[in-house]
Amino acid sequence: MSDQHIDVKEQIEKMGDKWSEFQKSWVNHFKDIDFEVLEWNFGVGKNEKEYIIDLKAKVAVREKQK
Repeated sequence: MSDQHIDVKEQIEKMGDKWSEFQKSWVNHFKDIDFEVLEWNFGVGKNEKEYIIDLKAKVAVREKQK
C-alpha cells in the first residue's frame, strides 16, 4: 500500500469541475437540436465513513424550429 496521501476534498472538487465540463460538452455537442438544461446539480454530503456525491441532470430536448 502506498504512503502517498490523497486529498479526498481536492478530488471531489475536481469531480465537480469535470461535471461542469460535461454539461458544457453536452450543450455544444447537441447544437442541431433544441437542448435546454433545466437542472444540473453536483451535491456533496458526508457521513461518518464516506462522502456521498449526488449528481443530477434534467434536460429538455426538442426539434429545432425552422
